[in-house]
Amino acid sequence: MNEGDLAGDGMNPMAAGDAVKAEQYFKPTTWAWSCSPSSPSPRSPPSTLAGRNEFVPPVARGGHSEPAAGDHEAMRVDEVHFNHDPDAATSDALTIRQDGAAGSLITAPEWRAGQPAKPAAYAAAALGAEVWIKVRFSGGPRDGKLRIRAIDAAGPYSSPSGCIGWLLGFLVRLLRALFGNVLGDAAARKVTFDAQGRSPLVGFRLVHHKLQSAGVGVHSTTWRWQVRQGGSWVDFDTTSHKIYLVLAVPAGPWVQTSADDVRLPWVSALETACAWALGAKTADEAAARVTRAVDTQPLASYTPATMFGWVSYQLGAYLAAIGGGAPFVMNCTDCANAVTTLSNLLGCDLWEGRFFNMQTRSFLTLSGDPSVASDWVTWSWSYHEICWLASIAPAARVYDGCLQLDMDDDDTDAVHVARHPIEMPFDQGGADDYKPRLIAGGTGNLENIPRRRPVA
Repeated sequence: MNEGDLAGDGMNPMAAGDAVKAEQYFKPTTWAWSCSPSSPSPRSPPSTLAGRNEFVPPVARGGHSEPAAGDHEAMRVDEVHFNHDPDAATSDALTIRQDGAAGSLITAPEWRAGQPAKPAAYAAAALGAEVWIKVRFSGGPRDGKLRIRAIDAAGPYSSPSGCIGWLLGFLVRLLRALFGNVLGDAAARKVTFDAQGRSPLVGFRLVHHKLQSAGVGVHSTTWRWQVRQGGSWVDFDTTSHKIYLVLAVPAGPWVQTSADDVRLPWVSALETACAWALGAKTADEAAARVTRAVDTQPLASYTPATMFGWVSYQLGAYLAAIGGGAPFVMNCTDCANAVTTLSNLLGCDLWEGRFFNMQTRSFLTLSGDPSVASDWVTWSWSYHEICWLASIAPAARVYDGCLQLDMDDDDTDAVHVARHPIEMPFDQGGADDYKPRLIAGGTGNLENIPRRRPVA
C-alpha cells in the first residue's frame, strides 16, 4: 500500500539521521553442578569454570545415600530441560522457535552435553509460585543416591577498596542485573541412579530467581553443579544457558502451542525486542522503548510505499534490514507492524489501525534529527497507520514509530519541540492530543479495523 497514493502530487523524501548504530552481544549463563559421596575426593576441583568442568568426584557403586569412595564413573550433567511442559508457562519456559518458516521448533532439552546450547524464554506474569527445570545425569553410583544442587558460578563480587573499587563494584552489579543470572540456583535434592549409573529426568526447583522481577532482558546463567560429599559441596560439572525474559505471554500475532508454528516467538525477534526494551518492567514502558527504537533506527528513512508486507508482515526482512548495515526505507504501515509485533512479543497489547485523508502539520521524519531543519516535513496522506492500545477509538491511546510530533504551537517559525507519540490520547479534545498535533487539515476519519498482521 502507498500512504500517499491518493495525495495528488509527490513530496520530497526525507533524509535519514546520522546516528551511529550500536550492537549488543550477550553471552550464555553457566551452571556448575555438584554431587556428594561420603568420603573426600582424591582429586581437587579445577580452578576455572570455563567450558566443561572435567573434575570427576568418586561415586561408589553401592546403594547408599552417601556412598563411600572407590570405583566410580565420570559424573556429569546430560540434559537440562527448561520448556518441559509445552502446553503451559506457569512453572517453566515458553515454547519458541528459530526464525521464520525456514527455522525450527526449539524443544527440550535446551542443553545437552556435547551439543550447542539452545536458548529459553520465560514470561514473568505467567509464572506461578514455583519454577522448575528438569535434569538428567549419568556417571552416578550404580543403584545409589546422591544429593545434588546447582549454584550461580559467578558468586559474590568482592570489589577493591577506594573510589575506583566502588565504581567497579557498581558497574559489576549493574551488568549482572541487566545481563546476568536470573535463574537463581537449583535447590538441592536427592537423585536416584539406576544399575548403569544413570538418573531419570529429575525436577529441580529454582530458588532465588529473578524471573518475575528483573524486567525485559537477555540474560546469561552459568551453573556450578555440585554433589554433597562428606559434609561439603563439591563441583562436578558446569552448564551455561541463554535466557530471554519477557513481561507476559506474547500476544498476537504470536501464539503459544506445542505444535511447530511459524507464529511461535522467534529467537531473532526476542533478541531485538529484549535489547530495545532492556530493563522495562511494565507493558507501557516496553511499548514506549520499542516505539522509540523503531523511529530512531539510523539507517531507516521514510517512503510512502509499504516495503515489508501488507497482508502479512515480513518480519525476517525487517530484522535483516536493521542489522544489515545498508540504508533502507519504510512507511507508516511498516513502522506500525514493527512496533506492534515486537511490543506484543514482550507481552504488550497493541493493534494496528488507520485513519484517512489529511494534510499534516510539520513533523520530524523517520530517524530525523530535530536540529536539522530539512528533517521537519509535511505530507498530504490518503491514510496513516499507527498503533493503538487495546482498541481503536478517539479516546484510545496511541503509539507512532514513524515520526515525532512538533509540540511547538507556532507552525510559522523555525522553533520545533520534538516528541515521540507514546501512549498519547488520539483525540480527546485536548490541544496536545495526537490528532490535532499531526493534522492541519482534512477529516482524519478512523477505520475501525484493528490488525495484527501474521509474521512471515
